[in-house]
Amino acid sequence: MFPVLCLIPGLVLVAVFVAYPVLESVHVSFGSWDGVGAVVFRGVQNYVRLVSDGVFGSSLVTSLEFFLLVTAFTVAIAVLLANAISRGVPGGGFFRVVWFLPVIVPTTVSGVFWASAFQPTTGIVNTLLGAVGLGSAHAWLAEGSTVLYCVAFAAIWTQAGYAMLLLLGAMETIPPEVHEAAELDGVGPVARLFRITLPIILPMLGTVTVLMAVFSFNAFGIVYAMTQGGPGNASAILPVLVYKESFLQQDYGYGSATAVVTCLVVGAIGIAVLRLFRRQAMEA
Repeated sequence: MFPVLCLIPGLVLVAVFVAYPVLESVHVSFGSWDGVGAVVFRGVQNYVRLVSDGVFGSSLVTSLEFFLLVTAFTVAIAVLLANAISRGVPGGGFFRVVWFLPVIVPTTVSGVFWASAFQPTTGIVNTLLGAVGLGSAHAWLAEGSTVLYCVAFAAIWTQAGYAMLLLLGAMETIPPEVHEAAELDGVGPVARLFRITLPIILPMLGTVTVLMAVFSFNAFGIVYAMTQGGPGNASAILPVLVYKESFLQQDYGYGSATAVVTCLVVGAIGIAVLRLFRRQAMEA
């Protein structure tokens, strides 16, 4: 009886701060609401509108591109950084702290910093490129062809240190004798990484990949701080669209429908990634 009673405060908190907001969002998504008064039931009207909305379609494609870029490069960079520290790179303790620092910087601050860095005339990026003869007036955030890559770069910068720390913890559980035996057998550093380290830490690698996928798909803060979804809707990932529809257009019903679909997409991606890594772990 006592253990059950101990769970009650946690269940209450989950119900109040998780279950109720989710259910209320689903409720609002089936109606029309401007933030005042009762929700006017509209059935599936908002979802039908989503299907034919070109802005939603482009935001979905942008979100998927952003998710693939950020997740792939974040995990790859984190693996390389964690492996370097785990294998005793000189100054590993120093680099562990330096590479983790962007994680503790507030997202909005990081966004403002990189927005300033990518400015055409005063940004440090163009200044450095101009110093090596690659031009100094690139409008990185004003061009639809480059803005998403710039925001993705900033997101990777903020997330790689967190992924690195998780993977490093998994790598450091591998007994040193395993690597020593492989080295005596003539297995090089690259082969050790792919044939020994990664197969052993595959469960953690899968968890980190899912976390980075969720973070990247919901990276509202860094995107809005840098571009507010612009130019046009070139960098408007789905959470940005939810914010604009709900809080700028005061169309909470449509914004909630967009949020519900976003959650379903993120959930589907997370399940797919977990199943992929689970299958790989079973075959290893």
